[in-house]
Amino acid sequence: MTSSIRIFIGEPSSIDPAQGFEHDGALVLRFLADPLIDFTPDTGEPRPAAAASWEVDEDGKRVLFRLRRDVRFHHGRAVTAEDYVYSLTRVVRPETGSKLAYNLAMVEGCEAVLAGRSDTLSGVRALAPDLLEVRLTEPFHEIAAVFGHRVTAPVPAELIEADPEDFRVRPVSTGPYRIAEPWREGIGLVLERFDGYYGSNAAYPDGGGGHVDRIDLAVYDEVDEGYADWQRGALQITKVPPARLGDAFGFGERFRRTPCALMQYIGFPTRVAPFDDPRVRRAVAMSVDRQHIIDEIFHGTRPIADRVLPPAIARGDGGDDLIDIEYSPQRARELLAEAGVGTDLEFDFCFNAGLGHDAWVALALDQISAALGWRFRLTPLPWPEFLRWLPRADALFRMTWVIDYPSPDNFLYPLFHSESIHHDNFTGFSSAEFDLLIQRARSTADPAERAKLYRAAEEVVCSALPLLPLWFGVQYHLVDLDRFDIDGPPVDLFGEPALRLYRPRPSSAG
Repeated sequence: MTSSIRIFIGEPSSIDPAQGFEHDGALVLRFLADPLIDFTPDTGEPRPAAAASWEVDEDGKRVLFRLRRDVRFHHGRAVTAEDYVYSLTRVVRPETGSKLAYNLAMVEGCEAVLAGRSDTLSGVRALAPDLLEVRLTEPFHEIAAVFGHRVTAPVPAELIEADPEDFRVRPVSTGPYRIAEPWREGIGLVLERFDGYYGSNAAYPDGGGGHVDRIDLAVYDEVDEGYADWQRGALQITKVPPARLGDAFGFGERFRRTPCALMQYIGFPTRVAPFDDPRVRRAVAMSVDRQHIIDEIFHGTRPIADRVLPPAIARGDGGDDLIDIEYSPQRARELLAEAGVGTDLEFDFCFNAGLGHDAWVALALDQISAALGWRFRLTPLPWPEFLRWLPRADALFRMTWVIDYPSPDNFLYPLFHSESIHHDNFTGFSSAEFDLLIQRARSTADPAERAKLYRAAEEVVCSALPLLPLWFGVQYHLVDLDRFDIDGPPVDLFGEPALRLYRPRPSSAG
């Protein structure tokens, strides 16, 4: 009998490997596309996936991947190194418009392709059908981890060139699942197991092929709707809205609380007055009682963020409490006065509606209003519209950052580097000192010394405070444990259901 699982997702921005940059698109791509390297669901350790092995040169400027010969696209053709040359070049071509192209910015020839002066990334070469070379313009000793990002997964040129629109809703890659029913915006999509999957992804104990025959990814605008559908048996996995956490504890083992490498924050538009003044940013930060919000909204289940990097990414570097902020409305008012900023002011605050943020946003703004006397105009936006607004953010906003690959660089560079402004650096923060520390960290071969440099870069950010880290990630899911056994963590380090580990019980098929 055919086994199936139906799960909650928000509306993806895209399910194309070159374009799926946000949470829901990334979830879909975990099943559709296997990268060269993958990460264990619980600890994020790198393991061979579509690459049998890899080697980074001593100078950190070249990585060589030995490809598996049994990896196939969903339409049956074998994958070769030439497919990676095409796919990686496609990511950075201007006409693709990928928000993820910055991940390949250090590859030789990237600038020329982005500027339209070249059609191919000169730093990516197929030395043989199963041998891929990637050369960099500058050292980056964590470069191999970048190739665990789904943006680097291969796609078949012949299908994209023949029908780009069909590929948009029915992408083809190399993952353990392929499209059974194409993506319909506002409704979702259905995946089915790919019988031609190579089945040797070492991040998973049994090769990563999955055990469920069909995955129905159902799109919801509101988390509350998914919660209600799970209760009546229409979903097997859903997220839990914060307002329902108290009730969810009553579901016992089916209510799963999973720490993940995520950081929730309030962002300041650092190039817009008065938030261009660090004293004003610190005044706002000292007006927010983060622990009270965690206790009131999340039943005390989320760890307060005392720095930018979550514990799983900080690698035990001893840098806790990098953000020296205590809740002090009086000191906040003093800082505001020092900056010459008044109290009878009104500001906009933007966030995405419907996904469980309304209650804590309202409480945080009430706290700021009580401390500083400011008024706020709330601007809740649909998720796709919010994502379009963020690169030109000119108001306070809320946002989350979840790792794409387990490296401090994947937090610090996208969120704060000057080259990431208008990409994921939504605050517009720029610091020559920070940029130099990131460059030095990337070029340092010794892991311990590299960790020190990343920590120093994080200290620069925590002092300037372009954003206020609120809490680290805990994902709340309800899982139908009556139908599935799970060979590991129900939710992975990235905060997503680890569906490849879900094994249907014999009586649940159908």
